[in-house]
Amino acid sequence: MISLAEARALIAAAVPPLDAARTPLAEAHGRVLREDVAADTDLPAFDRSAMDGYAVGADDDSTRFRVVAEIQPGAAPAVEIRRGECARIFTGAALPPGAGRVLMQEDCSRAAEWMTPQRRDARDWIRRRGEDARAGEVLLRAGHWLRAGEVSLLAQLGAVQPLVSPRVRVRHFTTGNELVPPAITPGPGQIRDSNSALIAALLAESGAQLTGQARCGDALDTLIAAIESAGAEWDTLLLSGGASVGDYDFGVRALEALGFTIHFRQINLRPGKPLVFATRERQLAFVIPGNPVSHFVTYHVAIRLALECLTGARPSWPLASAELATDLPAQPPGRETFWPARVSATSHGLRVHPLPWQSSGDLRGLLGANALLPLPPAAGPTKFGEPVPVLLLALGGD
Repeated sequence: MISLAEARALIAAAVPPLDAARTPLAEAHGRVLREDVAADTDLPAFDRSAMDGYAVGADDDSTRFRVVAEIQPGAAPAVEIRRGECARIFTGAALPPGAGRVLMQEDCSRAAEWMTPQRRDARDWIRRRGEDARAGEVLLRAGHWLRAGEVSLLAQLGAVQPLVSPRVRVRHFTTGNELVPPAITPGPGQIRDSNSALIAALLAESGAQLTGQARCGDALDTLIAAIESAGAEWDTLLLSGGASVGDYDFGVRALEALGFTIHFRQINLRPGKPLVFATRERQLAFVIPGNPVSHFVTYHVAIRLALECLTGARPSWPLASAELATDLPAQPPGRETFWPARVSATSHGLRVHPLPWQSSGDLRGLLGANALLPLPPAAGPTKFGEPVPVLLLALGGD
């Protein structure tokens, strides 16, 4: 059995990024950028007005000004401003030659062709050429997730065919004869399949593409046939259940029969100890302990890392410090615990609320979860108000 840190190191070493491709900007949202992108010109590209008002000479202290032009955004100034002159100008419009400041329109009065300042602000209300960035300056680095702000910046830079990762294709199978679809009332000994819905939601939050899901029961031949029938149109295989060492836990045996190399079979982790990681050429697979809280925890501490490696994203492990909102009991020896929790902001910082869960099958422990609380093995009781580390579940984050 290996530690979580060792498991993450094995995953990072075993998973190379998928081949990148250029894609239209409209399809880039939610992908990972695979090249640095620099400004193709100064930003702004010219001196422009930051306000609606009147453009005058920088040191012109005239008591009134003759309006000699009107400049709208997108128009090239056709006049040069001289002493005692001004141009009516609108936000974003290019500053005319000779002008060095803008007087806000609310600080001016206008009578026909004459403008009289009522007050002079200390600011010049001009956005100077290059004050945001200079031509050639790298503004987006490879490994960035492309969210709304990043996509907007790419458009401003003219990067309309960015080099990005493909969406990771994931195939998911659940095992267990006891599972029935959620719409069916379970019979004796049966339970509803919640893991399929959980995996689908987690993958959607991560920007991965779920290419298919199916239930396979508890027969080795059936599981192997189901995986083979999925063909090669996937990058990551997730098997729910079958991760332990029981008579009907066929996950590892199925992967070995299909030519996968097993990298680890257990992690010193609670919940989620019997997590299995394997690879076959450029494909990878996880066998996940069957209980849903184990799914949730192992997804965030291990599986998500593999998906990030496939996309070329910088691996995320956003630890923060938060004030504990309630007492926590002493932890059992042997394994590190990752306790589902909810983090909220207060006027003093972050506060973490450990969520109640009786076992790794208790889905109530995931309601509102946006963090995991790492607790070392045999940790003593933790008291209300104490600062503790929390792993924030900022999906698809840098």
